[in-house]
Amino acid sequence: MSTDQAVRDATARWMRRRRRLIGYGQWKPFVDAEPVRQHVLAIRDAGMSLKNLTAVTGVSSSTLDHLVYGATGYPPAVRIRTESATALLAYWPTLDDYIDGAVIDATGTRRRLQALGATGWPATAIRQRINFVNVKTIENARHNQQVTARLARAVRDLYESACGSKAETHGVTPWLATRCRNQAARSGWLGPEVWDDDTIDDPTAAPEFTGCCGTDRGWWMHTVQKLPMCERCQTAHEGWKAERAHLDHKERWAELGHAKAAASNRGANLAADARELMRISGLDYEQAAARLGITRQHLQQELQRHPAEAA
Repeated sequence: MSTDQAVRDATARWMRRRRRLIGYGQWKPFVDAEPVRQHVLAIRDAGMSLKNLTAVTGVSSSTLDHLVYGATGYPPAVRIRTESATALLAYWPTLDDYIDGAVIDATGTRRRLQALGATGWPATAIRQRINFVNVKTIENARHNQQVTARLARAVRDLYESACGSKAETHGVTPWLATRCRNQAARSGWLGPEVWDDDTIDDPTAAPEFTGCCGTDRGWWMHTVQKLPMCERCQTAHEGWKAERAHLDHKERWAELGHAKAAASNRGANLAADARELMRISGLDYEQAAARLGITRQHLQQELQRHPAEAA
């Protein structure tokens, strides 16, 4: 088939589709550009250039320029083709999409570095494995708001390989690891057990200390297990007390007792049930958590807090 014939056939197919969609009342070749523009600006603010955005979405650079800046003598676009809008709105960059020098949000990197510190990783030990930066850069990244994509990827890879165990198992000197953990505790750094891999990079995500944070049960689990109290659980407990303010003294104390008992027993019961499921049925962590109706992170927390010999 000649090139001209292929073009004519493609045009005919497009026209047939257009007529069919018009007949169904579904023909919308253009959509409002403003939501798309805000999405693109958010991607750019996160550290990705428009040139790279063109490469990963296939939307032309001229379309993006018109969308963000406007054409010469004209304001930014008011409408955008539906196909381009769909491609842009469906995309959000992952860490691996950025070029090395892109400056991106440091939330995930900051949390990972602090979690590594909580497990005994001093900046000097991290520097030995991330050898393209100095110790000062790593120390600063534990507090910074922005980092380069190259550093963020290196920290992510180290975190994934090392955060499941204490630093001593990776060659860090025991006294140095202990000193680092003490510093982390004084600084209020949170360990990897409070972060889910799917949300650790999300600035709006809150640490999950109990598996029930944001509820009154979570408040009691904080209290009973002597975990750092989080604001969500404190707020939930105050709400719980306010809802029962009308009860007399005896009824109120009975309610408090029931709530405390439930929180005291639940973690140990979950850990024991999970071990039984994994032993008898051969389930892995993910499957056992799903069977118990909790997240894998919550299950791992309870297994750590209630060792087999104490279960």
